[in-house]
Amino acid sequence: MSSPEEIVLSYGQSLYRDFVPHNVGYAFYGIYLVIFAIYFWTTVQRPMPSVASRLLFCAMLLLFLSTTAQYAADMLLSLEQMEAYLTWISVPLANRRTVWLQTHAALYKTQRWPTAFNFVISDLIVIWRASVIFSLSRWIQVSLWSVGLADVGVWLCAASITSRDAIERSQNPSIDETFNTVANCMSLATNLVGTVAIGVKAWNQRRFMKQHAIWGTNVSRLLLLLVETGAFWAMIQLAFSLLQQINDGENAQLDLATAVVARITTYLAAILPTATLIIARSQRSVDYVFKFSHPVATYISTNHDPERLNGETGTHPLSSIRMSNIHFAEVGNAEWDPKRASSLDTQRPGAPEPYILPPNFRGEP
Repeated sequence: MSSPEEIVLSYGQSLYRDFVPHNVGYAFYGIYLVIFAIYFWTTVQRPMPSVASRLLFCAMLLLFLSTTAQYAADMLLSLEQMEAYLTWISVPLANRRTVWLQTHAALYKTQRWPTAFNFVISDLIVIWRASVIFSLSRWIQVSLWSVGLADVGVWLCAASITSRDAIERSQNPSIDETFNTVANCMSLATNLVGTVAIGVKAWNQRRFMKQHAIWGTNVSRLLLLLVETGAFWAMIQLAFSLLQQINDGENAQLDLATAVVARITTYLAAILPTATLIIARSQRSVDYVFKFSHPVATYISTNHDPERLNGETGTHPLSSIRMSNIHFAEVGNAEWDPKRASSLDTQRPGAPEPYILPPNFRGEP
């Protein structure tokens, strides 16, 4: 039988094991609250009427609720656990952990679900962005959403199994580790597929802009932003998956590091898409990327001076462009002449707006 000193030491180690990652999570939740408040305020003050913007706003609200549920579950678990281990004088010291686990089993099980919801929502946002950008390609859309649905299914199965064994897993991280690893790898694959798809579009966009001497459009910067955030998120997911795979619970420092990274990834799954939207909205170009219509860029009258972009003045007519209601299919027509496009624009020329690459462009001269 363990001595009181050994029991107290084991309780202290258990509290410390949960205290550190939870407090790191609290810090990231505070950062997320600030970012979400900025996003919510800017969205309410300057709402966008498109269906896609409304859907995205709903997704952000669901992500906020899920992240807040994770924070509340972690906070409640930490406080209740500390109270039980230190103040339950009516329960023998050696039995306090057992009684605590029996009375708080539901809390342990509930704690597993917000993480799954955060990853699922974040992954679906990536897939949705890519599918909207490739909205004219049916097979790409089917492929993207097939990956997205598989991601949802894997995460729901993993959350169901790990929540069922939540109490055992809290004492031994290796339990159900395979399911967690598969879910993380599926999320990583989903993010990579969506990011690569956006990267292909960004590359084709860059080639088209370079071919026609256009510099620094908002949409080009936005596509690059989506690729960069997707790549960063993929690196975080890869590190988390590797840590989970090698963590067997025997090394206390490795186990603690895995728990800390787990909390960081849970909150980053909410922080990154929200911060990306704030940056995108600041460029006033998010609605051109996240909408279901496909306008084409037409030239402003040659009497309109090209606007300086990134400190350079374009001499090619395409350096000064605006959006019209013509569909991209007209640009794909072999007889379409960009020099005659200005005659299609009867409105008074204004400041250049973002240009979106025709979906059928392949980069040939």
